[in-house]
Amino acid sequence: MALSINKEAMKVVREMIEDCDKIGVKVVKMDCGATLIDCGLEAKGSYEAGIMFTKVTMGNTGTVQLGSWKLDEEISFSAVELFVTEPLITCLGSQIAGWQLGEGNFATIGSGPARAQAVVPTDMYLDMTPYRDRNDEVVLCIQDIKYPSDEIAKEVAAACKVDVKDVYLLLAPSACIVGSVQVAARLLEQVCHKMHEKGFEVSKVVNCRGIAPIAPLVNDEIKAMGRINDAILYGGTTEFWVDADDVECQKVVHQLVSSTSSPYYPEPFAKVFEDCGCDFYKVDHDFHSIARIQLQSIRSGKCFTAGEINKEVIRKSFLN
Repeated sequence: MALSINKEAMKVVREMIEDCDKIGVKVVKMDCGATLIDCGLEAKGSYEAGIMFTKVTMGNTGTVQLGSWKLDEEISFSAVELFVTEPLITCLGSQIAGWQLGEGNFATIGSGPARAQAVVPTDMYLDMTPYRDRNDEVVLCIQDIKYPSDEIAKEVAAACKVDVKDVYLLLAPSACIVGSVQVAARLLEQVCHKMHEKGFEVSKVVNCRGIAPIAPLVNDEIKAMGRINDAILYGGTTEFWVDADDVECQKVVHQLVSSTSSPYYPEPFAKVFEDCGCDFYKVDHDFHSIARIQLQSIRSGKCFTAGEINKEVIRKSFLN
């Protein structure tokens, strides 16, 4: 039977609904009949909710766990670590945020398994993977500072060809614990996207893993957005096993990390974002990188590394 990431994600969604009080989320039945799970706007959220939200963004097809990230002898942060074996499905077919919804002040962007069922023309990341889904219930994750409207839920239902009552929306702003966890967990999708952009076939990835610090919460959406992105840019470490020759690995490895590919290195994300008028689409795509990568060729057995953990940027971003 073909894998349905929406079906898999719904297993986690039902757990979240059942344990909503325990994990600090709020379940809202929208007027249109869709179900909204607030994971950090009017709800406190939790580490557990962050892990579950992340699993949903990944279509419940990877392993996600908590860990620790050491800054120095006095200060450490929590961390999120993930392991993926099907990046074409998990990262490009589900996790990456590519579905632009609504218009004007009501516009938002969605990630998660519903993307692979809707396959909207503007979601360019679905051109990078052959995976498509079909399920009676769909799940979409939104990073925003307001509740989605009924129109958004109806748009999702129409695009996915399901009844609106079978649409489940998960919401988390940047400035909440769930936002910190789920964004830090996007480091593998960031590498996959960049691999594709640099001409390296993502289908050659056999397995991958990554770990990044979870940014401390701050009640300022721009500062929080900066911190959670700096976690990947300057603190994220990844390992990719690839079915590629040494020449391919040597050619691409330095194009995947911040220190050798970002035009803004070592500027903190918040400064770059503000300099670009707080418009994501004005930020150079090469800025979206990870701090360090290890490429392991399963053909030769050789390892190729690039990048560095920049603890000074993390210190400045997380502690000021």
